[in-house]
Amino acid sequence: MARRPALERDEVFDACNRLQAEGREVSATALLDALGGGSLRTIYRYLEDWRKEQPKEPGNNRDTELPENILAVFKATWRTATIEADKATAAAREQAAEEVKAAQKQFSEALDAIERLEAQSDSDAKQIEELTAKAAELDSKVNQLQEARAADGATINELRQQTGGQEKEIERLRNELERERKEKDAAVREAAELKGTADTLKAQNESLMTKLGGKTRK
Repeated sequence: MARRPALERDEVFDACNRLQAEGREVSATALLDALGGGSLRTIYRYLEDWRKEQPKEPGNNRDTELPENILAVFKATWRTATIEADKATAAAREQAAEEVKAAQKQFSEALDAIERLEAQSDSDAKQIEELTAKAAELDSKVNQLQEARAADGATINELRQQTGGQEKEIERLRNELERERKEKDAAVREAAELKGTADTLKAQNESLMTKLGGKTRK
């Protein structure tokens, strides 16, 4: 979520006047809610300016209500008390001034920290948007890959079926080749046996012819 535009002086003043008209406390936190955000440092600065421009409430002037002699005694007593009080509280005032200064410093540091957090929040929001877009892109790629994988799976199954058919054909050819080899071996053995038989018969025939030839000459 993007950070809202910088606050203008009139915008803060209008919000202060609305809160005052509604009888609500005019504070920085109330203004932050009324304005829907913004820099606290800017709100505090314009709030201080607004307070300075507010009319002062008239004081209760009772000097004319007192007799002159009583008023003179009162003023003298007040002056003496004021001098004594100033002496007694000089150190306290100095300490209070230091405490106010330290508090203002801490307040300024707190505002700086808030501004850093606001800037970091904007940066985090931007990073979240980028990561969300990246996640959507990756999700789309995953869907595409899953669809491609499904198509590849169908192709693979088809190839497996074709391969299975080819393997069966190869096995059939191997069996046929083995059968033909066995038949060839059997034919070779049979031919060898027949040749052996023929050689034997030939030898027997030659021997018989030799015997018959000898008898004829006698």
